[in-house]
Amino acid sequence: MLKAQFYTDKGQYRENNEDAGGVFYNKTNQQLLVLCDGMGGHQAGEVASQFVTKELQQRFEEENLIEAHQAEDWLRSTLKNINRELYQLSIDRPEYSGMGTTCVCALVFDDYIVVANIGDSRAYLVNSRDVEQITSDHSFVNHLVMIGQITEEEAFSHPQRNIITKVMGTDKLVSPDIFVKRFNYYDYLILNSDGLTDYVRDNQLQEIIEDNDSIDSIGSKLIEVALANDSNDNISFVLAEIEGDKV
Repeated sequence: MLKAQFYTDKGQYRENNEDAGGVFYNKTNQQLLVLCDGMGGHQAGEVASQFVTKELQQRFEEENLIEAHQAEDWLRSTLKNINRELYQLSIDRPEYSGMGTTCVCALVFDDYIVVANIGDSRAYLVNSRDVEQITSDHSFVNHLVMIGQITEEEAFSHPQRNIITKVMGTDKLVSPDIFVKRFNYYDYLILNSDGLTDYVRDNQLQEIIEDNDSIDSIGSKLIEVALANDSNDNISFVLAEIEGDKV
């Protein structure tokens, strides 16, 4: 189990906070970290992100022990089922038409995590020397990076970087990417919305971790730097401290 906390800030330009997330526990005290970034007009993005977060929480809290070999299937099938329900809600309620949300979540085991991702919210493993992005964005700009048309540096400021190619809620069928990662020598796990990583660079992230020695101070500083860098989005992340010998 990790010492983990969900942080969120509406930001300086948004009327609503369309991000949602949390740290949840099942009946055997296993841990699930969740981060969702909603989209859609008339507060529908807020509805979508909260719907997925609450459904994941409820379904996980009802579970007993999820064995390591069951983790990938549990995450994949649970997210597929929740997506179908969210999609149906958007059909049944015209005011929610077109709503959607990203979702990145991590099921924690003793020395590794199983991560599921839909959209462009991300999971990172971080220490003061290294930042490893676990997930791969479902976005137009990331596709350009992968086929070699633009560099990662160019993607950071690309005018179309907000075009997302896969989210929850807009299609009846959706399947997450799944990643299994050992903690190794990392100190922190971060799940975040693009309101953080569009405005806080990797080197700034490393400096903040090096200069601060607690989750609270790091979390507060990350929001402070994102705002100082003129983030025009909601800023949300789950920050988890990895303790002990991970090698």
